Amino acid sequence: MPRALLIQLARLGDLLQSLPAITQLNARYPEMQFDLLCPSHLSEVGRMLPGVEKVIEWDGAAWHRRARVAQQDLREEHLVEVDATLMALAPDRYDCAYVLNQHYRALIAGSLLARRVKGPFLQGPLGETLTPWAAYVRDVAQRRSGRRVHLADAFCGLCGVSPPGCVVMLDPPAVRLPDDLEPIGKQGAPWIALIVGAGEAERFVPTEVWRRWITSFLTSMPQGRVVLVGTERERAAEIQSPLPPSVLGRIWDTTGRTSLLQLAAILARCRRVVGSDTGPLHFAAALGRPVIGWYFSRARVHETGPYGFHHVVWQAEEMRGGTWPIDETTAAIHKQDHHAPVGWSVWTSHCDTWGAYYSPAGQSACPPREREGLWHELEPALS
Repeated sequence: MPRALLIQLARLGDLLQSLPAITQLNARYPEMQFDLLCPSHLSEVGRMLPGVEKVIEWDGAAWHRRARVAQQDLREEHLVEVDATLMALAPDRYDCAYVLNQHYRALIAGSLLARRVKGPFLQGPLGETLTPWAAYVRDVAQRRSGRRVHLADAFCGLCGVSPPGCVVMLDPPAVRLPDDLEPIGKQGAPWIALIVGAGEAERFVPTEVWRRWITSFLTSMPQGRVVLVGTERERAAEIQSPLPPSVLGRIWDTTGRTSLLQLAAILARCRRVVGSDTGPLHFAAALGRPVIGWYFSRARVHETGPYGFHHVVWQAEEMRGGTWPIDETTAAIHKQDHHAPVGWSVWTSHCDTWGAYYSPAGQSACPPREREGLWHELEPALS
């Protein structure tokens, strides 16, 4: 059986947004076995992805140490160690590697572990000419140009396949939660997960703002519950510290206490998930949970909005006076009209033949014309 290796060495959100490409590669090449190379700490999530036969763990910290030592004093034993480590990862070279990152470590790994590489550069890992889709992704990242192909669909383009035209969901894992967290999703209604942090500090919502939102939501919905998720325990404690016992009794703090599989189980039990543009938000979307996103800083809804249907994203156009969509988010949970505070716009998610897209809330779904045009321009064989 021919074998291919998918290489995604970025963060949790990027790994989850690789799912459309994995789905389409399996559909295009049903005779192929697809394995995944991903960071070690994300291997549990990698094993959840349908279409992945085997997950190979990349120990980024160990490779960083090897590189640092080699820079100081490169010796033959260092090369022997590198060769042995690569052989342990893949004793037999793959027929093809699909590289989804423009990082040199991903490109080099693909070249060493596979006979052929499909990825960002036309002439291999040392080339300088980007493929059309890689150039598109870099242009969006550098210029914030707002062009309308979603990152997950651009990953499809990098692999030479079209978007799936549907939303592929992950199955919630059958995993046991700590006893005190087991009631989540089973008592009271609704349970809302709040992601307290983000992968980058510039995407942190101030703790005072999250505190105000919790108070707004719990006041408006006496039976509601809030589940704090993420790894930032200090931020979660800061959010809760001034709150009265009557409010604290309806908050369940899971921060820093769960594995990724347990996080998935908790997210799947919640009615909605609220947070900024960060990995757990995309995890919730992949598990089929409706998501409410607050996008600001460098996060743009058209590029990295939660993939699928029934998601709502508030996009900051400007942040005058520190206005945040606190009451508006509570109203959205109540299924009321989506209004935007000054300096924000509000969008709802859709998906069609050309992938994911967002339309202004309250308007009928209107696929952006430039999206199909970009596919004709960048990948005419798939158009």
